[in-house]
Amino acid sequence: MKKYYTEINDSVIKNEVSILEGNKVSLNGNIYDYDHKFINNDTLLLRVNNSNYFLLIAEDEDDNSLDISDDSVNFKVKCKSETDILLEGMAGSKSDGKIKKEIKSPMPGIIKAINVKAGQAVVKGDVLLVLEAMKMENEIKAVIDGVIKKVNAEALSSVEKNELLLEFE
Repeated sequence: MKKYYTEINDSVIKNEVSILEGNKVSLNGNIYDYDHKFINNDTLLLRVNNSNYFLLIAEDEDDNSLDISDDSVNFKVKCKSETDILLEGMAGSKSDGKIKKEIKSPMPGIIKAINVKAGQAVVKGDVLLVLEAMKMENEIKAVIDGVIKKVNAEALSSVEKNELLLEFE
């Protein structure tokens, strides 16, 4: 089961969405049957409980959201997985007005790949490393633009929760 949290039109209300087996989805505890098909890169045919919706989707990279239109109704949707929320808390959240310059492991696991080295410049969204935990591969992405100061992890090594993996300059 994959779980996500969404905000629609900058609402303070967060919706809990879980993708279940058998083309079912749970939205805030209510179960729906669904199916979907992309007609082209920005048009989605979505079927929910035997009702069809044609959605136009545009990615807004400025605020990591999707602009979704259904007929003449527009929605701005932000979606984060549980892993995204964990990583934000561990790697790049703001506290006391300062950006953390350390990336720590959000959970115990095995480092499957390291994509950066000391001195390398990265931009927000670059995949820094891949952490396998509970048979799932999780991409640890840069949450800020910066330069890697030090890589503290090794490929194929085990790491514990909160273990320092990377440092930014």
